[in-house]
This record gives sequence, structure tokens and C-alpha cells, in this order.
Amino acid sequence: MAKSVVAFSLAEFDPTYTRVLVGGVDFRYSQLNNLGTLEVITGNAYFEFSEITDLGNLTTIGGYANFSESKIEILGNLTTIGGNANFRSSKITDLGNLTIIGNNAIFEDSEVENFGNLTSIGGNANFRFSKITDLANLTTIGGNANFDMSKIENLGNLTTIEGYAEFRVSKITDLSKLTTIQYYANFNSSEVTDLGNLQTIGGDAIFRESQVINLGNLTTIGGTAYFGDRFDLEIEWEKRKNK
Repeated sequence: MAKSVVAFSLAEFDPTYTRVLVGGVDFRYSQLNNLGTLEVITGNAYFEFSEITDLGNLTTIGGYANFSESKIEILGNLTTIGGNANFRSSKITDLGNLTIIGNNAIFEDSEVENFGNLTSIGGNANFRFSKITDLANLTTIGGNANFDMSKIENLGNLTTIEGYAEFRVSKITDLSKLTTIQYYANFNSSEVTDLGNLQTIGGDAIFRESQVINLGNLTTIGGTAYFGDRFDLEIEWEKRKNK
């Protein structure tokens, strides 16, 4: 029967009874292939080049989770990653029950296609060259959002990007429920035509060579607006700004 045992290192970890690993743990190049009764890792967890294929009962990684070059395909019961999450070159396709990534999330060159229950990314989100097409339940990106060269078409329930947003050479056409981009927004060479519910761009707004039809609900640009040859948008903004 599993007990509430605390282990302090991989050397002390016994998958038959350990529920909590305190601090970081490095599974790289270990022969361990089963996490057993483990439910919580309070610090960082490194899975690359390990033999682990299934996270089992694990629900929480308190720090950084590195799945790059790992054999893990299913996140199972994992709901929380407190720090950065690196999915680059991993075999994971579905985020399953994961609801929170506390800091940066790297999906660049990953196999992730389904965002599952993920609602919040606390830091930057890098979607370059990812296979994700729909952000599903995600509501908040706490840092920068890089959609450049991504396959994302639907922002789902996303309302807030607390850093900058890069839409260049992305497939996104409609910003949907997104209301706030705290820093700059770059629509140059993007496919965005509809700003949706977007109200605030906290920094510069770059519309040069954009496909945006009109400024929609946009009321605030905190920095400089660059319109290039889009005189229609520039005139619309000047009228709105001077009201």
C-alpha cells in the first residue's frame, strides 16, 4: 500500500511507495520506467532520454517540466506544471488533464495537437512550427505569444495576452474573444482580417501589409500605430482617437 513517504532524490525514490519527491529530480538516462505511486514532484523534472513512458499517478510538477526527447506519450493525471514546460521534440500529442502551466510553454516543433483542459499559461507561449490548430479552453497567456509560422486557426477562449503578440505568417484570421494585448501587436504579413473583441493594445500596433478589414472594437493603442499604406485604417484610427 502506498504511504505518504517523502523522497529527496532519485536514489531514494522507490516507485512502490513514494508519493512525494521533494525538490528537483533528474530521470535522464536512468533505467527507471515506472513512476508507480508518485503523485507530486515539488521541483523540476527532467524526462529527456529516460525510459519512462507513462506518468502514472503524477498530478503535480512544481517546477520546470522537460519532456523534450522523452518517450512519454500520455500526461495521464497531470494537472499542474508550476514552472516552464518544454514539449519540443516530445511524443506528447494531447495535454489531457493539464490545466495550468505556471511559466513559459514551448510548443515549437512539438507533436502536441490537442490542448485538452489547459486554461492558463503564466509566461511566454511559443507556437512556432507547432501542430496545434485550436487553443480550446486557454484563456490567458501571461507573457508573449508567438504565433509566427504556427498552424493555429482558432484562438478559442483566449481573452488576454500579457506580453506581445506576433501574428506574422500565421493562419489566424479572427481574434475572436481576445480583448487585451498588453505590449505590441504585429499584424504585418498576417492573415488576420477580423480583430474580434480586441479593445486594447498596450504598446505599438503594426498594421503594415496586414489584411485587417477594420479596427473593430479597438479603442486603445498605448504605443505608436504603424499603418504603412493602409490609409483606410489610419484615417479610421485618427477619427476614433480624436473623438
